[in-house]
Amino acid sequence: MKQVANLDKKKKFLDNLGERRKRAYAAIEAQSLDYGGQSAVHRAFGISIATIRKGLLELQQEGSIPIKCIRKAGGGRKKNGGNLRNGGSAKGSNRGL
Repeated sequence: MKQVANLDKKKKFLDNLGERRKRAYAAIEAQSLDYGGQSAVHRAFGISIATIRKGLLELQQEGSIPIKCIRKAGGGRKKNGGNLRNGGSAKGSNRGL
């Protein structure tokens, strides 16, 4: 039965990754273990084999470790301050006077 080396360090590292990068890391780890690697990574990290296979497929399609942003463009809070309910800015507001 194959085992993952330095498991404690790798678990701590994996906890700091996003979902997409976790898949990529698990896939790379499974590839490095060769035959039986997917099962070993599944047992060591608790990642489903389907997730590991998805990571392997993504690596084959992209050819490298994914570096895309986690969030889509345009998400999050807008840069300008005109997003208040009445369309005005909070600065210089005379509301409540």
